[in-house]
Amino acid sequence: MTKDEKEELEQLRAEVAQLKDANQRLIDGSEKLIARNMMLSEKLDIYYEVRRRIDWLKDLVRRHKEFMAQADLRNDEELLAIIETRLENENVTLTPEYGIAEVAQLVGTTQTRIAELYKHKTIYHSVDKYLDFLRLMRALNIIKMKPGYSIEAIATEAGFNSVRTMQRKIQEAVGLTPGQYRELVNPT
Repeated sequence: MTKDEKEELEQLRAEVAQLKDANQRLIDGSEKLIARNMMLSEKLDIYYEVRRRIDWLKDLVRRHKEFMAQADLRNDEELLAIIETRLENENVTLTPEYGIAEVAQLVGTTQTRIAELYKHKTIYHSVDKYLDFLRLMRALNIIKMKPGYSIEAIATEAGFNSVRTMQRKIQEAVGLTPGQYRELVNPT
């Protein structure tokens, strides 16, 4: 092999090494681009999922607004019947904090409409008095149906904020203490 051929061979080997390096850089760059594209694809999927959920929530809010608008169009007697049915038959948990805001949300109308409705169209004159009546009825029913319950357990389950409040409400309503009422309805 001649000197020129050896130089040409070395030059070709150098070019091959450069091409291998360039090829490796392209492969590395492609892998980085693929990883980046996969990450962007995942972010895009997440974005579309978030957009879908936002659209769903917007639709839910729109339907809720329509429901509330329709609820305000109901006549008073129908709305009272809906409230009574939901509170009495759907076993709504009457916690001591349960009040007009929760009733309005339950039937999809405004607190103002509920307050006016109870003030002018019921014997209770306020939602709080109606809820107290429901708690009283539940307490009396628990006393009758579960004679082994403690007075504290009855007050809690009926939704009173204290035993004393329940005792006072029962005394006012039936003229007996809870214990006396229990003896009356569950004679041994």
